[in-house]
Amino acid sequence: MRTLIKVVLHQLGVAEIVEAEDGNEALQVLREGGADLVVMDWMMPGMDGIECTRRIRAGQDGIVPSIPIIVATGVQGDGAESMALAAGANCFLKKPFSIKRLHAAFEMVLGESAASMN
Repeated sequence: MRTLIKVVLHQLGVAEIVEAEDGNEALQVLREGGADLVVMDWMMPGMDGIECTRRIRAGQDGIVPSIPIIVATGVQGDGAESMALAAGANCFLKKPFSIKRLHAAFEMVLGESAASMN
């Protein structure tokens, strides 16, 4: 899945992509250098993607709380999308998803981010 995401990001012109293995590592990466976009899996070892999203939105430790977050996950259930959005995700993608849907999600959240800066 990471490879697919990287391919689509490269197609959008993204040159630098940083990966993290879990929520704790993701927060460390964001503290050290920030990011323009986060693609978060829900199920990760240690801190899961929902808790990581909540912590990003809390804006602690110098992390920019307004960074666009896409939760891309195989978690099923009626409340999964609502829970991800309530945690602060901008977009919820249920796996498996198509390249077209992933591309549309990137454009949507990056467009929202640019609009909020104006």
